[in-house]
Parts: sequence; structure tokens; C-alpha cells
Amino acid sequence: MKVIIYTKNNDAYSDMIRNLLKTNNIEFEMVDVSRNKERFKEMQEISGQSNTPVIQIDDKVFLGFDREKIKEVLGLNK
Repeated sequence: MKVIIYTKNNDAYSDMIRNLLKTNNIEFEMVDVSRNKERFKEMQEISGQSNTPVIQIDDKVFLGFDREKIKEVLGLNK
């Protein structure tokens, strides 16, 4: 499973997602799109958004922080 969090500086929701993943020992890549224009364009292409956080779990994309949906996709509700 590949998890990518697209974020900007001081994004509290991204911090919440990171904490959820760390607590459950799930590896992820954190991408600061405020420092990387190419990755910012990538985020916009997959989400249609310029706001963060954008979470990509394999081929699924989530906007914002929907804890229960993310837990469901990661299989953490068992």
C-alpha cells in the first residue's frame, strides 16, 4: 500500500493524518507542496484542488481529513 500526504507548511489536518498513520505503523510519504512546484502540480492533477491536505492511498484520493474514511480504506476499523 502506498500512502502520500500532500501538505503545506503549518497544516494542522496534515499533522493529524501523520499522527494517525504513525500510531498505526503505516508508512507514508509526506510531500510539502509549498516547496516543490512539480509536486504541487501533481497534487492538483490528481485532486483538482490547490488546498491541502490531499491524501492518496494507492489509487484513492481524499481531500481534507476524513478520519473514518481513511481508517476504513487502510483497514483500521477491524
